Amino acid sequence: MPDHEPPTANVVPPHIQLIQMGQAAIVSRIVYTAAKLSLADHLAAGPKSAAELAGGMQVHAPSLHRLMRTLASLGVLAEQPEQRFALTHLGQALKAGAPGSAKSTLLWIGGPVQQRGWDHLVYSVQTGKPGFEKAQGVSFFEYLAQHPEDASLFSETMVGFHSQEPPAVAAAYDFSIFNTIVDVGGATGSMLSTVLSQHSKPRGILFDRPHVVKDASRLLEA
Repeated sequence: MPDHEPPTANVVPPHIQLIQMGQAAIVSRIVYTAAKLSLADHLAAGPKSAAELAGGMQVHAPSLHRLMRTLASLGVLAEQPEQRFALTHLGQALKAGAPGSAKSTLLWIGGPVQQRGWDHLVYSVQTGKPGFEKAQGVSFFEYLAQHPEDASLFSETMVGFHSQEPPAVAAAYDFSIFNTIVDVGGATGSMLSTVLSQHSKPRGILFDRPHVVKDASRLLEA
């Protein structure tokens, strides 16, 4: 056996690998459900059981317990004595307002608006047309302009996807030589605010669609 090939006993058979890929959709639904129910926020004060949480969350306690056990198997929660569960380091990132916007990102990725577009992926491959337009009847950005709450969620999702980039860009380039920095298509100003926070001289101009920049003031003021 060549040195670069792993031992056969450690190789997952191809059909199992494919099945695992298919099951990734189930994991997505599990973490989406945890985000939708704000489970991490309910556990922020300390470990609790499903029975202790069910009333305040308005859910079925045995089903919540199964969800929490599954999240424990994924490393989001840690199971403790008396059927209580605590947030892990991973689970802490699922709280509202946690750095990286994971909760908002999961709500967008797993939410019905985004999922309906993916439901038409076969159609997209067959026709070359966006599945989102088939599902919603309008283009993606037209939809966001008509649905401000979803537009805000999408903007936070972009922060979740790209949160590591603004600090790297701000550190890699000397923006202090400019008087004005213009960020075109800068969404809620994550990149611009990071640059301005590290350089006192420049002033910033954020330019984007009206329904996008309406969420920028809070971030830029902070």
